[in-house]
Amino acid sequence: MSEEKVMAALNKYGRMAVRDLQENDPDRYEMMLLSGMLLPKMQEVQEQAETLHDQISENLVKAWMAQDNVSPYDTMKMTSLRIQADMEAEEEVIREIIHQMR
Repeated sequence: MSEEKVMAALNKYGRMAVRDLQENDPDRYEMMLLSGMLLPKMQEVQEQAETLHDQISENLVKAWMAQDNVSPYDTMKMTSLRIQADMEAEEEVIREIIHQMR
């Protein structure tokens, strides 16, 4: 499978993992691409990353809601909390999953 097809089949986290592997272990990347193992491995990494992101994000929102006594009906505050939680969850996923995948 070509690199373009692999990248097209992946979401944000899968593509991040591919780029990280290309930059930090080009020999392993090339071997996995040529053997056909790159896509299945990146899909596995992508799934783990999405699951961790969702867990972290929801836990942060719940904790911040309780801490600041935020009503779930306060649309502006909830939007702000969710955006912040998504950004922090993404940073953690990159550290814990993407960079550790090597």
